[in-house]
Amino acid sequence: MLGAKTSCKTRMNVSDDASKSDPMARRFALIPVVIIAAAVLAYQFGFRLEGRQTEKLDWRAHTVAESNFAVTAPGMLVINHQNMNFDGESADAATYIASDLGADFSVSVVRRPDDDLRPFDEAAKGLGLLGTDATERVGGGTMFRHDVTLNGARTEAVLIFKDRMLYQLMVRSPAASFPETNAQRFFDSFHLLGQS
Repeated sequence: MLGAKTSCKTRMNVSDDASKSDPMARRFALIPVVIIAAAVLAYQFGFRLEGRQTEKLDWRAHTVAESNFAVTAPGMLVINHQNMNFDGESADAATYIASDLGADFSVSVVRRPDDDLRPFDEAAKGLGLLGTDATERVGGGTMFRHDVTLNGARTEAVLIFKDRMLYQLMVRSPAASFPETNAQRFFDSFHLLGQS
């Protein structure tokens, strides 16, 4: 009896060692790990495992009385508050953001500090935006355009300076799928309340 027990254990150990050295067994053991990793990456990058496409949102007119502007954008505007640096002085900015098909459409509104006496193009440059093609808008505002592609993402912005206020309209998207028509529609629709 004792010998039978020992030989049974020996066979079990031989069997365990064989499965550890079998490359096919190891490959099959990795399959669940690979499937889980692929699912996590797909979720992170926004792929829908059900095979559905991202829904396109309806565009609508938004009037934001507390920040004195109106704009047409996809879906709903979500508000976010952030600090912007103007030549070493901090100012509270309200940013209104809408998203559609991987593109973000935003309007940031901030009052420049009274001590910031720089010309508009220098103020824009200080925010990391290259103000070009300065033009006068209806109502006396000065407008600059900014368009840059970096690390596969394209950002197009329009900065409007009116008195001490800065309105920064921005569209950001993967460069390969940048929504040219919708970006222009967004920029063209913006106006200050009381002006058309």
